[in-house]
Amino acid sequence: MANVVVITGADAGGGRATVRECAKRGDWVGLIGRDGARLEEAAVELRDLGVRAHAAVADIADADAIERAADEITEALGPIDIWVNNALATVFSPVETTTAEEFQRGTHVTYLGTVHGTMAALRTRAAGPPSVAQGR
Repeated sequence: MANVVVITGADAGGGRATVRECAKRGDWVGLIGRDGARLEEAAVELRDLGVRAHAAVADIADADAIERAADEITEALGPIDIWVNNALATVFSPVETTTAEEFQRGTHVTYLGTVHGTMAALRTRAAGPPSVAQGR
């Protein structure tokens, strides 16, 4: 039986590479990221390989958006088995020119995003499988 794997930051870079590796294993993949077009492109790539995939657009720094994305993926693919917190934000500039807002965004995405993702994954597991997932 396939695992349902959710990957944040799935629209680019390391997240997209992780998506491909999960597809090679035959996992069903829930993709979360901010760029809907790139997410859907990745989801189509997986479906073309015969893997079930669902793309959910959300900013990992937004706890409510991540909760909605987790629910959407659970409804589409079934209970989440593995959650990969991959999304992060970085600023490439000399520290003396980095603004407080840039530091704040990095913290919200990289740290709080991991917290939001972990909490959403745990909540969906505690809630039990939705009725549509019984065919998995």
